[in-house]
Amino acid sequence: MERKILVAAIATVAALAGGYFAYSTLNRPQYALEVDATRDTTDISGTLYRIRVTNVGTEEITNIVVDLGGKDVQTKDSLKAGQSYYFYPEPETETTTVRVTADQGIDVVTDYRTPVKVLGLPGAGR
Repeated sequence: MERKILVAAIATVAALAGGYFAYSTLNRPQYALEVDATRDTTDISGTLYRIRVTNVGTEEITNIVVDLGGKDVQTKDSLKAGQSYYFYPEPETETTTVRVTADQGIDVVTDYRTPVKVLGLPGAGR
């Protein structure tokens, strides 16, 4: 009896996981970018800025332009579905917001976020 319950529970979990995967795959947009602009302060190197751009759509995105502020504009020819790329602003760039555009009508504007520091982890301070 217990074995039947265990098998039924495993089958239920597998069916739910498969359903979730199918649902999330079928509902992905054709063209979409995820932009994560991070401002990270450390004890050793000061403040570091990085912008991760990820293609979360199902199709390739072309002619990606990242305006990091001022005259610091960087480009990437294309990103395939699921691919990420990092951009780093020049040291003299005034970093307030980031704007990312692409040929497929994508226009994302975001502020920098600062990760939470937890004592005991690298870069957390003393």
